[in-house]
Amino acid sequence: MSGTSGGITTNGLWGYGIFDSGPWPIILDLLDQADVSWKIYYIGSDGVEVGDTDNVAVFWSKYAHDPRTTGSIDEYYEDCARGTLPNVSWIIPSYSMQFDEHPPADVGIGMGFQRQTIEALQGSPHWGKSAFLLTYDEHGGFFDHVPPPQVDAYGLGVRVPSWAISPHAKRGVVTSRRPADHVSTLKFIERLWGLPTLASRNHTFDTSTPTGGNYQTGGKPAPPRDGLESLSDLFDLFHFEHG
Repeated sequence: MSGTSGGITTNGLWGYGIFDSGPWPIILDLLDQADVSWKIYYIGSDGVEVGDTDNVAVFWSKYAHDPRTTGSIDEYYEDCARGTLPNVSWIIPSYSMQFDEHPPADVGIGMGFQRQTIEALQGSPHWGKSAFLLTYDEHGGFFDHVPPPQVDAYGLGVRVPSWAISPHAKRGVVTSRRPADHVSTLKFIERLWGLPTLASRNHTFDTSTPTGGNYQTGGKPAPPRDGLESLSDLFDLFHFEHG
């Protein structure tokens, strides 16, 4: 959501409104400033107060109780059918409810959820001008023998699967000309809607980050990665018509 962890290296920080989007803006700030509509569709209300959530947008005070961050999955299906999806949407499954593919959940449930959400978009009036970007947060435990590129003070992590599903997507397995990471989806949104980068708005972590506790980084700088030209914006995964 913000293009940077701000030096945080653990999962030990969570809760409604613990971060301030003033010094630490996220992609939702850029969309609002440009009047680009957005919504987050959530499979269920996990325990945010105990860290059982992947809906991290609510960690920022400005969006902690914004109704756009807590749309239901049924609302997603309804918006697809009615042709009323916002310009940018997120769909978030649930680890604590075992509604994903993470152990000990049944992977078939998560895959069925994928199929249902994708087919809802494919059957909607939006499909002809849509892209469904599906990205995993982990690699499933498979050994990766290729060292990740060192794009900043931290470098990239292990490779994870990512799908680009769209009538405009190139067919087959496509290799991006530049390495991609999770911030590439932010770069895609920024370029598509002509937004500024979060790196141009967030200078809090340009030179250093906090140390100790949840910030075991040695104070290394961690500006938002969407300012890096070395990372893909995913545009080369698609065919774009001129005009």
